[in-house]
Amino acid sequence: MYKDLTDKGITPNTQNLQRTAHSMAITAILQDATNRAIISSEESLRLYIGNPGFFKNVEDIQKRIGGLVSTGDDNVTSLSNYDGSDGELYRCAEISDYEVASNADIMSELQEKMRDGELREIYGNRYGFKGVDDLDIGAVRARLVDDFGEDAVKKIETRANNFYEAYTCGINVADGASYITADMCKRMLRARGALTNDVAKAINILESSNKYSWMDQKDAYKLIYDKVNLVTTKYTAYGFRDHTTNGKKVSNLAVPYYNKFALFPIFDCIATGKLKNVYDKMKESKVDNLLMTSAVKVGLQGHSEFDGNTISKPLNVYTQRLSALRRQLNTDPEEGDVVAAGTQMIKVCLSSLRLDRMYGDMTGE
Repeated sequence: MYKDLTDKGITPNTQNLQRTAHSMAITAILQDATNRAIISSEESLRLYIGNPGFFKNVEDIQKRIGGLVSTGDDNVTSLSNYDGSDGELYRCAEISDYEVASNADIMSELQEKMRDGELREIYGNRYGFKGVDDLDIGAVRARLVDDFGEDAVKKIETRANNFYEAYTCGINVADGASYITADMCKRMLRARGALTNDVAKAINILESSNKYSWMDQKDAYKLIYDKVNLVTTKYTAYGFRDHTTNGKKVSNLAVPYYNKFALFPIFDCIATGKLKNVYDKMKESKVDNLLMTSAVKVGLQGHSEFDGNTISKPLNVYTQRLSALRRQLNTDPEEGDVVAAGTQMIKVCLSSLRLDRMYGDMTGE
């Protein structure tokens, strides 16, 4: 710096030069610390959480971090399978969630009713609700256009249309679901120490073809649901796996994964209709655990499309470790009283605003 200034014919003040140098040194130190902190955070993230490139979206990083400290029951993985094979690995695949929409006749009128209701609501808030339901909707709209303008009224109608689409679009009936085979069910129960004699007998009934009546099968499946508590609590799978598909190595990267799902065991005797198509596909591809895409929070590896009836293409199969699969502990937040109190507060506020409405139970009290 001194040479640059003197070359230009400037004789710098030594004291000022030292001050400038000190300031630049401090700036350089702070910048270096900042850069290293960023690099360190990114390296720590990738080491413990995984490469963000495998996350479905930015928000899923929080789910991955939450899974790191998730409580639950660990499995005993030192037991080999019944056929003598390694009991640690299980085979997974993914299929898309599927949606079901209502075919009720009222759906054809719902859009118009919601639009009219939204316009009348705005009109009532502006001019009073007395007699608003008897007014012609055209007159209501025209009055609102005069006062607020066409653009504002169109925004109101767009809002109403959003409500309409929320009711008429398909509802995800497979959100966070996961299917497992009968063998996988036994493995998981055994690894948790829950494969008692009664449960083993129930599974034998469900695996038999025509030896037992449907009542026996119903009671056996109920035992697995209720006594073992297999489905009523969520399961999670958190860890890293090799980047392979259908037994072939894709890359040298370790794939971070975090699955959170409800388990649904499938047995031959109850696999009928649409469910049979799913179960047949699982057995054909030797898949132990079939996950809906909504159950895979982190680590999607190419799902196959499922329309609620058939799976369109071959499954992309990969393996995960049983040691990373755990049943979550029940943690009841006990917030029912708080929710009930909040509902009552809303009713109190609304009753002060809308005097023409009845607030209470179905008896009108």
